[in-house]
Amino acid sequence: MVASATQFAMKPRRRRWLLLLGSTLVARLVCEVAARLAIRHWNEAGPQRPTAGGDVMLVEMLQPSPHRSIVYALQPGLDVRFQGVAVTTNAAGFRGPELPASKPAGGFRVVALGDSVLFGWGVGWDDTGIARLPALLSALRPGRHVDAIGTGVPGYNTAIEAEVLAHHGLAWQPDVVVVDFVGNDLDLPNFLLAPQDWWRLDHCFLVDLGRRVWRSSWLDPRTPFVWAPGDGQGHFESDPERVPAEYRAMVGIDGYRRAMTAIAAMGRQHGFRVLVTTQYGLPSEVAAVCTELALPTVSIRPRIDAFLQGGGSAAALQIAPDDPHPTAMVHGFWAEAVAAKLAELGWLPP
Repeated sequence: MVASATQFAMKPRRRRWLLLLGSTLVARLVCEVAARLAIRHWNEAGPQRPTAGGDVMLVEMLQPSPHRSIVYALQPGLDVRFQGVAVTTNAAGFRGPELPASKPAGGFRVVALGDSVLFGWGVGWDDTGIARLPALLSALRPGRHVDAIGTGVPGYNTAIEAEVLAHHGLAWQPDVVVVDFVGNDLDLPNFLLAPQDWWRLDHCFLVDLGRRVWRSSWLDPRTPFVWAPGDGQGHFESDPERVPAEYRAMVGIDGYRRAMTAIAAMGRQHGFRVLVTTQYGLPSEVAAVCTELALPTVSIRPRIDAFLQGGGSAAALQIAPDDPHPTAMVHGFWAEAVAAKLAELGWLPP
């Protein structure tokens, strides 16, 4: 009788636990379906258009690229404030003035590929390296019409930059293509497109939504993008085995090699030369790829070292103590180094 009474007493408790578990699972399922419907709606609605003159987050300036290999792009025709400075974009969706596609007769054009550094994160347009370069080159070749076109977008890697050159840069008929290397160029881009298969069972959209809300200072929940996975050390993932299958070819040293090989091949086909630039020097494996492809390189490290040895402050090299993006002064170093290197290589027109 005692055993039967105990069993009888446990049944209501078991029922309560089963009811609680069942309710939790149903609630979880409802929330997951709601998250999928919400994200699908935001994706189909497209990116929000920022208010002219307003302060924006990075993701508010973006839109999905029509070329899936590029992932995302800046919205064309922007006129906003980002990181404390005015940012405008041209019809092609890049920072800078409008330029005709056709090169003027006798003109000389440089197209630069890069990410947030080339873009000029936290720096006014006129102070960016790409904006300063034409005047330096014109001084070396008086009477020549010189254009320098920057295609930098924050978060890009070299694989995406090669696609930008193929889909956009070639139309400007470059004489020289500059590829600006930054330490995250072997990583995933900052954002990936949100999954489009709304009923897949191997992905949790509720987690995606939670991350968007939690990090809403950087990622508006209404965006069609998700954060790229990280490597646990403060960087976006660069191990091909740990990234979504459709992005594996763009990361790691093999992804970099493929991208630079494609850029070099486009140079041979379309008659332009390729120069690789860097602020503090290239990692050995990256330098080896450039040597393998016979691509010249130039670093602004000597200019930075000379500034520091002359009594300059390291704080003057980055826009904020917690933000290592280069200041206007460092952008000037870059433009001077590029101009000098092109002259040294004999790549400037006669």
